[in-house]
Amino acid sequence: MKNAFFAFMCLLVCAAPANALSFDDLRNLSKDDLRNFSIDDLMVEKYEFIAPTRIPSEAATRAPLGENGRMSLCYLTRGIEIFGYSVTKDVQSYVLASDGCAGTADAEIRPFDSDQMMAAQSATLNLIDANIPPVAKNDMRRNIETYGLLAGVALLMLAIIIKRLKSLLGISRQGPLRKKAAHALLLALCHAAKCDGLVASKEISMIGKTMKRLAQRNYSTAEIMRISDRVHINLSTEDYINFGKGLRDREKDLMLKGVLYVTMAGDRMLPAEYTFVSELAHGLGIPAEDFRRVMYDAFAEKEANPI
Repeated sequence: MKNAFFAFMCLLVCAAPANALSFDDLRNLSKDDLRNFSIDDLMVEKYEFIAPTRIPSEAATRAPLGENGRMSLCYLTRGIEIFGYSVTKDVQSYVLASDGCAGTADAEIRPFDSDQMMAAQSATLNLIDANIPPVAKNDMRRNIETYGLLAGVALLMLAIIIKRLKSLLGISRQGPLRKKAAHALLLALCHAAKCDGLVASKEISMIGKTMKRLAQRNYSTAEIMRISDRVHINLSTEDYINFGKGLRDREKDLMLKGVLYVTMAGDRMLPAEYTFVSELAHGLGIPAEDFRRVMYDAFAEKEANPI
């Protein structure tokens, strides 16, 4: 969440128009400036060429009309830009521009409303192509490009937030664990049980019940014993990392919780078991806050519903 928030704030800063907010301005921002900051500070107005017209520019009325002596019909658009790419671009109105809608500083710009547009398109004047809509507004394609992208980004952020909240709250997903994840969980449980060098019958039973609770899959005693006999307890850092290869965050949490079930089956955790749990959490890339959450959940579930 912190990384996502930081990335979003960087995006907002980079989205600001260069002539509106510089890095020197950022260094000199006060707390009041930050409090008063709004999305309007990121908006950029631009002109978008639509079609040539037969309307003369002001300069052309004082001199013979040349090829560049006529105004161009433009959209006045307003939106957010990121690294020069328009994320949003909403049509505000029509304008007439003498520079082909390039937005140069010395260009002649005239507001042009719908009444003027209809008059210019009339058969009497015929100054502008009559096929152009008289009212300036977003068409369907522009709406899809603008708001479809925003909706996609919003849905992606919402999915990330929901996934993170589910992980923090320890909400279980429905249905059995994937076969690959269930097999990885079973291997981890067998390693945890064999930390002291011997897998007791009580631990075999504990592994089977844990797999049924967490993975919602049934494994026979013979299958658990076969896998337990094959595992070795001298693991390297790479071996611990391999436990979590290809697993999702939720599946890694379940693996750690299952290992805690097995290692906490007795009254105390042996040093070898503590080492295995710590190295496994490190190999899975589980941060300290998530490790504490999973451990508390395992303790609470063990007290409420002992296996």
